[in-house]
Amino acid sequence: MPGVVETTHTFATNEVITSTLMNNIIDQTLFTSDALSGGTLALTAGKIKVATSGITSNEMGVDAVTANSIANGVITNAKISATAAISLSKLAVEALPVGITVATANILDANVTTAKILDANVTAPKLSGAQTGTAPIYGVRAWANFDSMANSDVAGTFSRSGTTVTVTVTGHGLIVGNLIFIDFAVGTGTVAPDGLYVVATVTDANIFTVTSVASATGTGTVTLKRKEIKASGNISCISAAAPSPVIPPSTSDTVSDGYYVANFSVAMPNSNFVVLGTGSEAKAFAVSSGNDIVSGAPYNAQSAIVLSISTGSNANSLVYNSIAIIG
Repeated sequence: MPGVVETTHTFATNEVITSTLMNNIIDQTLFTSDALSGGTLALTAGKIKVATSGITSNEMGVDAVTANSIANGVITNAKISATAAISLSKLAVEALPVGITVATANILDANVTTAKILDANVTAPKLSGAQTGTAPIYGVRAWANFDSMANSDVAGTFSRSGTTVTVTVTGHGLIVGNLIFIDFAVGTGTVAPDGLYVVATVTDANIFTVTSVASATGTGTVTLKRKEIKASGNISCISAAAPSPVIPPSTSDTVSDGYYVANFSVAMPNSNFVVLGTGSEAKAFAVSSGNDIVSGAPYNAQSAIVLSISTGSNANSLVYNSIAIIG
């Protein structure tokens, strides 16, 4: 009667068992089908092997498949269930290759925590554009606290050719579209009128150009009329200004208290932003001599017009001005 092995030799009655016969039996023994149970294993010429498709999830223990057992780059989108949520705790840093995308619906809400977001990874483009939801997010894109009574002027030189005026000021911090008050002093030729100009081009950190109304040639020195900034974000400078200015000026203007321009370091997405502000003539916690207001409106996507109004004894002369640009 066959058993789990086939010895290939059957002893006769009274046959002498020798070492040679026993060695042959051991060496030549083959497994029979009775040695197999289930479909996990199979026989090939009396030898046991793993059956084709014989190992299923029933034969694998929990957490039996480790990272070392999975070849790099073999997990594809098709292998990830469209409805199964993936716990971020199961993913190492940079565990997903570029070709794999994880739908928002497959990320557990509870797993997206502050600790999972690297510092500085939430950038301005992630807040740009139309916001959705019952409580959309709108951010302060620029802000400054400045002293309208303290000047922070910077000096440089200019060269005028035609209607283009090239200005050299070390570390001017300006971008195309900024609005600045330039006070010209002639050296040779014809000087351009003092007043507010729009930055036409920026050559580098030290050179920019503006466009004048009239065509002429000349050289000389310039002063960019600015106010002292105590602290700011995305505002490179607070330029002095004049009431009801013509831009660019056809005749010279003079700066006046209460009129300023906030120039952005990085342009706004558009010019449809809001300027909010407060002002004070006195130091913090002291009683102000009047009701102080700081208001403003967009000039373009690079600059905002700021107006300080005080009904106290020092009209249009606020020491502490705080503005926020929301859009």
